[in-house]
Amino acid sequence: MSKNNDNQLFQDKEELAKRFIRVGDEYMKEVFIPDKDGKLHRNYVKRDKGTVQDDLGKNSDFFRSIKKYEGFCLVPSHIRYQQVVQGFFNEYYKISHEPKEGKFDAILDYLNHVFGNKIDFILDYLQILYMKPTQRLPILLLESKERGTGKSTFGNLLKLMFQDNTAKLGNAELESDFNSIWVKRLAIIVDETSLEKNGIMQMLKRFSTETGKITANEKNKAQKQIDFFGKFIFLSNEEGKALPIEKGETRFAVFKVPTFAEKGIKENPNIEADFMNEMPAFLYFLTNRKLVHEEAGRMYFAPEAYHTDQLQYYFDNSLTATGKAIRDLMIESFNYFDEENELRYSVSNLYDELEDRFRFLDRSKIKRSLIEEFGLTEQKKNRYSFHSLKRAERTKEGNFFPENENNWHFIFKRESFIKP
Repeated sequence: MSKNNDNQLFQDKEELAKRFIRVGDEYMKEVFIPDKDGKLHRNYVKRDKGTVQDDLGKNSDFFRSIKKYEGFCLVPSHIRYQQVVQGFFNEYYKISHEPKEGKFDAILDYLNHVFGNKIDFILDYLQILYMKPTQRLPILLLESKERGTGKSTFGNLLKLMFQDNTAKLGNAELESDFNSIWVKRLAIIVDETSLEKNGIMQMLKRFSTETGKITANEKNKAQKQIDFFGKFIFLSNEEGKALPIEKGETRFAVFKVPTFAEKGIKENPNIEADFMNEMPAFLYFLTNRKLVHEEAGRMYFAPEAYHTDQLQYYFDNSLTATGKAIRDLMIESFNYFDEENELRYSVSNLYDELEDRFRFLDRSKIKRSLIEEFGLTEQKKNRYSFHSLKRAERTKEGNFFPENENNWHFIFKRESFIKP
């Protein structure tokens, strides 16, 4: 063999040796697995010691040069990333972007298109995700029954931003007992979402607020406990019914994405290439901007920061039949008594107002709905003015006067039922 060939073989084995590591008693090899689009995704796969020796030589310096670690750890960071932490090999991947000052017009225009007047919220969300990846954040749901909105592009933006620290799933993969493909990832993107199983929703709620360890399940391997820091992002065409979100739920931020045509915007076929080119400038911007929202709860944001009409739509449609009857009565009553900002009703008052229209009602269901669905507290027995819509509609204009009542009752606020 010529000297040039010897040098090439030496260099090839030297590079190959760098792709092997030993973690505890196991040898692992860094590989790059292509997806359906031909894009490569980094992973570490187990290799038998004999296989490694066949590749590098049993007694060679290459084999002896393989780096050794006590075990795996999972420490997410983008600003001060460490591949090795206290002798443990970090399974979180370093992203390749280096922040650099510049323009990011395509990214900003796109975020404005999707999030509209909540642009400050999503910029804060992405900044926290980049700067403090372990901070708990709301579950995002982007939905529209229309095509040509760009909602799926948001998942692609996160993938470009956080690279191999993201997982893109379908419903079946999320519902599977084996969660190893996503449980160690920062951004968990579920496309074409339509989840109805209560057990899955309970899992999402628990994981989104988890501060301790959870169980990672991998096929044909023993379960293990890991720290969970993932953020769920759902994308769906099932507008208004992608997830069973209950009234008052604070874990979800829901956005209806308009079409490009509605906004008078021409769709950009090269938008992902633009995102990739602008990513260093966008990360520089996130690194140096001041957060608009202050920390205000377990999901960082106060619920008002991400409350939208689309989230309210879920709340309104999650009510029981009794709750919907009460809600509709309140809307009608506040519209009729347009000078009143507050109305008071006992359970019996509400039953009397609604019994002619809704035969399914009973007093126990009304009280349960007021407490559990509307979050109201029953006031102790005292005097109040009862504005009966039923009686007002039967009374000649100008002749109606509220009745004086003395009972336990509930207080309803105009702003809870009538949009300004």
